[in-house]
Amino acid sequence: MKLTSKITSKGQITLPKEVRKLLNVQEGNVVIFEKENDKIVIKPARTLRDFKGLLKNINTKENYDEIRKKTKKYVGKRVVQGGRQ
Repeated sequence: MKLTSKITSKGQITLPKEVRKLLNVQEGNVVIFEKENDKIVIKPARTLRDFKGLLKNINTKENYDEIRKKTKKYVGKRVVQGGRQ
């Protein structure tokens, strides 16, 4: 499969529909660009929900949406304080 996408003046591209379908991504999802030798590989980023059940023996009273909100607040504070995002 060969597909093309034009780079905008802001350095942005649109992933073709076929690629989004293959990656099973949609609006709002995050993708990762990784360099492998002389190629760039695009992969969907894993989300908190992908790890659901991984730590079955740990009890938490917070649901995943609450944990995600707290994480976003923490990252936002670090960015404001000059930390890395």
